[in-house]
Amino acid sequence: MEQSTVLTNILPQLNISDISHSIINQTTHAQTLAHLLFLPGQYLLIYKEGETTNYKFIAPAALREAFAAEPIDSGYLPVNTVRWGRCHKGEWLVQFYPPQRYCISLENTTLKIPMPGLIFAGCNRQYWIWAIKKFEQNSPLFYAPLPNVMENGSICFGENSVPNCSPENIMQVWQLFWHSAFNQDSVQGKSKSYPENMLSHLQQLHNNKSKRYPTRDLVSWGNKTITTAIEEIIS
Repeated sequence: MEQSTVLTNILPQLNISDISHSIINQTTHAQTLAHLLFLPGQYLLIYKEGETTNYKFIAPAALREAFAAEPIDSGYLPVNTVRWGRCHKGEWLVQFYPPQRYCISLENTTLKIPMPGLIFAGCNRQYWIWAIKKFEQNSPLFYAPLPNVMENGSICFGENSVPNCSPENIMQVWQLFWHSAFNQDSVQGKSKSYPENMLSHLQQLHNNKSKRYPTRDLVSWGNKTITTAIEEIIS
């Protein structure tokens, strides 16, 4: 039996040997290699070698060092991706798209409209979109002048199912967003010229064949920046 004696006196009321055997004996999955038990100020690693149950205490610093040594490779990141990471929710990505024209389907009508620079972000199965005038990490964000985007910037995909955010999936979700049919949901407060319904502004831009979106029309998203938005997403 391998056992560290450095911290065992902290928990004299626990029978560590009995706990270890009990946990191992309740394990039914053959692929389970070990168990990590969280205890005050330390961790207990329990594993089995043949018929022998082993356990040892691990300090938080030692555990952190062990996991920090594990290599992480995001793979090749999609074009337009500016940040990638992992958090307790899963993978997250942030993309920047410069100003350009898009086609959207709106109530049996197709509009070709210019958009300002856009920030597209995803984490787990949730995705967000904001407008931006100039791409810098502390540049303020604005409401995306589009329907079906909630007040917090999150996208409503309706009945469409979206995959977990990852470098392999985010472009698929980006295309799904633009190819989905838009409706009259969440059209208020996103245009200074048309505060009640920004769709009127999009229709005007389409009719005028405008090449650029007038950024002076954008509405500030609570004085938040890309950095603060990312912090909220992964918190």
